[in-house]
Amino acid sequence: MKKKLVCLCNMVTSAEIEAALSAGACTTEGIQNKTGAGTNCGKCLVEIDTMVDEFNRNRKPDPQQKFDF
Repeated sequence: MKKKLVCLCNMVTSAEIEAALSAGACTTEGIQNKTGAGTNCGKCLVEIDTMVDEFNRNRKPDPQQKFDF
């Protein structure tokens, strides 16, 4: 994916969001906490949601993940 500005209010790029996703922020709230994107006007939240969904759809399952029964 090309590097582009996703959050204009906080100047957060797609590369920064992808880095946060790779570092373990696998929810929109996690992205907000790590990058600040989507915490001001909210116009970028749809794009952040899309990036998070795509990342989660394409990642391999973690064999160490615990399951709640």
